[in-house]
Amino acid sequence: MEAKGKRRFNWRSFVSVLTAFSFLGLTITGIILFIVPPGRIANWSGWTIYALTKEQWIALHDWFGIIFVITVVFHLLFNIKPFISYFKSKVTKSYSLRPEWLLAMVVCIVVGVGTIVNTAPFSTLMTWNESIKNSWENTSQQAPVPHAELFTLTELAQQVTDVDLETMQANLQAQGIEVNSSDITIGELAESFSKTPSEIYQIALGQGGTERSRLGQMTLKEYCEQMNINVDEAVRKLKTSGFTVKSNMTIREIADSGGVHPSAVRTMLNQTNP
Repeated sequence: MEAKGKRRFNWRSFVSVLTAFSFLGLTITGIILFIVPPGRIANWSGWTIYALTKEQWIALHDWFGIIFVITVVFHLLFNIKPFISYFKSKVTKSYSLRPEWLLAMVVCIVVGVGTIVNTAPFSTLMTWNESIKNSWENTSQQAPVPHAELFTLTELAQQVTDVDLETMQANLQAQGIEVNSSDITIGELAESFSKTPSEIYQIALGQGGTERSRLGQMTLKEYCEQMNINVDEAVRKLKTSGFTVKSNMTIREIADSGGVHPSAVRTMLNQTNP
């Protein structure tokens, strides 16, 4: 005999509550995933919302979906008799074509067909969804190629015509980012140093670091003094290469005059004999 006051575990209640909770989780994660940026943007920029990445939101959504499907199956099993009654005539008690489930089927068919053929209002919702997702894109943090975070440093250097692999490695090392292998992906490198792939890319191009130490913002005179390069000789060499040059111009201004990246100017300067 059961002890007085002791209640048995109620599986029906457990399944009902778990169904409700998983549905709530599915709804919240679904709303988040409706507005998240595409992977090419989210992965490159290190996008997060409520401190969770896109991949983590997807994982949560998948697991809440699995739990919801399982609990719905058990919920139907616990309530199989009432459910079957929906398919029976209230008068004859025999199976019949009832308007309730017929209308439910029609709604699903209309939604399915409307979505597949991409007609309004279903196409309008998808267009709105794409607009929201792409609104996260920041041109200043745009990857050189889609999913560049999956590229190795060697492959990335091949996509950037004015900065070679050695220059990228030197730029990274100057900011304390050691690259033991050029075959490491940008995403892996970013994760190792708690940075986003976009930040690693900017540093590799010579645009990272503190405000003062950024290559593009240094004047030619400052850079030459720092690197022990003869300023007059540097000016002559750059002018010969078609750049507009003055010693008080910034490296970026000089680079812009020749239509190249500041790192290309630095490469030329580093080849100048002191």
